[in-house]
Amino acid sequence: MDELLSKTLKKIEEKFQLEPVAIPEDLRETRFPLSLLKLQCYNWKAEKIRKIYFMRVKVRVPTLDVLGMAIYPETDFDVPIFTCDLSCTKKKVFTHINFIPLFSDESYHKKYIEPLKPVFEKYNHFPPHKMREWMLKYHSPYTFYSMPEKSSLEELKCCALDYLSVYLDIISQAKPIEDKQYLEKVKEAHKAYENDLLTKDASQKMLARIIGKEKARRIFQEVIA
Repeated sequence: MDELLSKTLKKIEEKFQLEPVAIPEDLRETRFPLSLLKLQCYNWKAEKIRKIYFMRVKVRVPTLDVLGMAIYPETDFDVPIFTCDLSCTKKKVFTHINFIPLFSDESYHKKYIEPLKPVFEKYNHFPPHKMREWMLKYHSPYTFYSMPEKSSLEELKCCALDYLSVYLDIISQAKPIEDKQYLEKVKEAHKAYENDLLTKDASQKMLARIIGKEKARRIFQEVIA
């Protein structure tokens, strides 16, 4: 996963100049004795991008290796939010890679979601996994949501990088919104997704069981969302 993090950053830096964003020291890194847990959080920003987050989690027992990330565009662009989560257990790899659509109309999907079709078809031999109820409204025909065997990890890393390449091409070419009414709708869509993430995502509860409820809440509010 560390290699994927490095490759992801390198790919982003081919398009954008990243500026690190300070994270409170107590959230930046969490370690347990005997290497039972290592959690690291990172934030950046760039032109057109208000926040990029990465979170690395390594748990020794039971085995868990996680790379979570998202790219949030500035809200004067209507580009989707990019999310990627690879969580590797002893036998399985939970994988969720998505362009979070801000709107459901056909023209929006044709512009921002349809470009994913060739990449999705390249990897659609992986069986889909049942999505949680709150995530269904952010699902598209090209959302990648699967839990294959751990032996698929290297191919899944390639899938994540291919999705990212499409996303970076889209956001690098995006033009700012000039219509004030539409701009407000984009801001509202961002707020709605962030609220769902903070209040409905089960991974916050999973993290809370490991590091405590308050710290998990702060990581989601101050780092991830």
